[in-house]
Amino acid sequence: MVKVNFIRDTETISVDVPVGHTIMEAAKELDLPEIPADCGGCCACATCHIHVDGVQWQQKLKIEENSLEQELLEYEKGYIEGVSRLACQIQLNDDLNNVTVKLRKNELL
Repeated sequence: MVKVNFIRDTETISVDVPVGHTIMEAAKELDLPEIPADCGGCCACATCHIHVDGVQWQQKLKIEENSLEQELLEYEKGYIEGVSRLACQIQLNDDLNNVTVKLRKNELL
């Protein structure tokens, strides 16, 4: 199991999910409204946009240059280079145990 920590304002919400799941799937397990994941994890909608918390995790979760993910994120409000990721594109493994990400406010809520 891999522990994923979601930060919402000053609150930390944690969940354990099996290796191979994505951060988006972890968020859906918690039913987090900030991650509606409208496309179901197909890297098509950017509704699972998160901010990776801390340099340690940002270095481990660098986005692949010139990827579809990067193209989608660059048009998103709140995009921060080196910090923004799509939760559906981060597959969890043992090296990511205790990963921490910040939830973004969903403007549709």
